[in-house]
Amino acid sequence: MTRPESSRRLVPPSNWLNSAVAPEPSLGPGFLAMVTLLAAVLRFFRLGGQSLWVDEAMSWQTIRPGADLAFIEQITDAIQGPLYLALTWPLLRVVDSEVMLRLIPALAGVVAVPLFALTVQRLFDARSARLAALLLALSPFHVWYSQEGRGYALLLLFTILMGYLFLRLWEDRVDLGKAAWLALAMAAGVWSNMSAIFLMVALGLTVLFWRFPRTGRQWGVWSLAFVGAGILVLPWVLKASGIWAVDRLVVTAATGEALRGETTFTPLALPYSLFTFFYGFSLGPSLRELHAPDRWPVLRQFLPILVVAAVPVGVSLVSGLLALRRRQGFLLLWILIPLAILIFLAVRNVKPWNPRYVAVVLPWLLTLAAAGLVRLPRRTGAGFTLLLMGLMLFSLWGHFHDGRYAKADIRGVVEFISAQEAAESKLAPEAILVPSVSNVFKYYYRGSAEILNDFGWPQLRSAQAAEAFCDSTLDGRDALLWVVARPWYFDPQDHLAGTLARRGHLRLIHETPGALLYSWRRPESQEVGHGE
Repeated sequence: MTRPESSRRLVPPSNWLNSAVAPEPSLGPGFLAMVTLLAAVLRFFRLGGQSLWVDEAMSWQTIRPGADLAFIEQITDAIQGPLYLALTWPLLRVVDSEVMLRLIPALAGVVAVPLFALTVQRLFDARSARLAALLLALSPFHVWYSQEGRGYALLLLFTILMGYLFLRLWEDRVDLGKAAWLALAMAAGVWSNMSAIFLMVALGLTVLFWRFPRTGRQWGVWSLAFVGAGILVLPWVLKASGIWAVDRLVVTAATGEALRGETTFTPLALPYSLFTFFYGFSLGPSLRELHAPDRWPVLRQFLPILVVAAVPVGVSLVSGLLALRRRQGFLLLWILIPLAILIFLAVRNVKPWNPRYVAVVLPWLLTLAAAGLVRLPRRTGAGFTLLLMGLMLFSLWGHFHDGRYAKADIRGVVEFISAQEAAESKLAPEAILVPSVSNVFKYYYRGSAEILNDFGWPQLRSAQAAEAFCDSTLDGRDALLWVVARPWYFDPQDHLAGTLARRGHLRLIHETPGALLYSWRRPESQEVGHGE
């Protein structure tokens, strides 16, 4: 007896369990809300806690309130971060503070995390996307730049958006609307920081080598994206080409004196940058220790934790490479092309190496690591994931609570000097020598002392150079205060301290994280008006 037709429609076939495919799990609104909240807590925690540093003070000087600066001219003249400056300009008119200077980067850092989850899901799967978003939320490198008054957090946000929109357009190569949005995202990336061009090049090569346009309409759509972005950023690119030494790009041209000495580029920059992308600047040796003349004893001291930290990074990336299929192989271009471009620029002495200049590779490294970790055997993957995230959290603790890793606290130095002036102390200065960080000092200082800086002076590379600097700076002065911060820029061999000590009484009177304050006084027998 045969079953009625209605019954056959309701009963599944006998092999339905073998043939069914489990539906792809979604990220879920609950997870996105949780990871976004985590990102917000970490990026807004102590947002104004640290003193400004040199580049942040430069941002403030460009758009500072009360200086009668024209908005349009200031934004169009800025080749680094005009979008950040434009968004921050009105905020400083409400409250002129460190928090307002850092508010846009903090918001950009928060928004980037859920967007990153959506992007990685298009590349791999929901499990990889969840882990990648969690790694970005915990990333000490990302937290650092989300709390800095520059355009790097916006750069990372638009880097992720570029990847997301590129993948959307990749799925439908004839969608003019998606192409226009991609053009705008690429332009916004360049308006955040010029290094977005590195990723634009990688995206263009992805189109040419992974899915070459075969019809006129496909050519038109991709041209709209890339040419449109180029037109939007052209004024800033042309201005930059007039400032940077682009003539050095010609291989046969002379490169001139290295922009940052031996640190302009060294092969050690590559492993160091990989380390900072995962652990930031607050695990192992601090930036100040790495700028010491003899760095090897410092590295040997921290070698055990450096080795331990390298293990989960190496395992996750190797596993991620093995997990790549041809469909995702272009991810390597998104990592390697920006690195190769900056290496070339550094070798040609056009732009010195710095991990933040290739920040566009950070999301794709985390993507590769997350995809690798979820493809390891369950317990093995969980162990390496917990080790990686535990080290990230330890680095975040150092970022927020360990003064060794803090930005130079010029604000604390100014507070001490201001207290001496208010008390009419003998330490109240008539002149303050502030090499390297004078723009930060001027942001905080409201006293009447003359500020002496190192503008126009080359780096002090010998005792003779320090003598010449003191001849000019001390001329007619019997006393001054001397602020020492980031000395590797102006006085890397510490010649100035010895020269000042030989010419008078030099003593340390105050210390803050990353900054020292000295008092210098000429001997009474040599004072101006009492001299020999």
